[in-house]
Amino acid sequence: MKNDMEKLPLNKIHALDTCSLIEEKCAHIYRHFEHMFSDEPDIEALWHKMANDEDNHAAQFKLAALHPGNDCKDVNFKDKKLLAVLDKLDSIHRAVETSQLSLAEVFEIALVIELDLAERHIESILTYGDCGLSELFLKMEKYDQGHLELLQKTVDSFR
Repeated sequence: MKNDMEKLPLNKIHALDTCSLIEEKCAHIYRHFEHMFSDEPDIEALWHKMANDEDNHAAQFKLAALHPGNDCKDVNFKDKKLLAVLDKLDSIHRAVETSQLSLAEVFEIALVIELDLAERHIESILTYGDCGLSELFLKMEKYDQGHLELLQKTVDSFR
């Protein structure tokens, strides 16, 4: 008996798994910021919310990997770019864990991270649009824009 619901191509599943790891790494970094500023309730709450948003995005990428791939073209997604982002986040994570950073510095770091994430989500919209997943990534991109606006406004206030 033939299954009507074909799975996504393996390369897309791997890319979505890597995207999930990227979001999880961001959540870890933001949780570290949350702990760094635990004596400032408003700042702590902000990092907590952003970490939870990234956890939610990671879960959405995992869910997307289970999406049926009917009529889904096997597009070559740029795994090297994703792995480079993951490596960059690993470096950032190690650096923030071993450095004494100011509030301005952590906001600047988060802004760089969110710019990278927004770019990846836009690429995902373009790559997975034929798979019926673009709506999911559009929602993530909307969160990214909210994060970017907040972070940019905060970074500007420190200048």
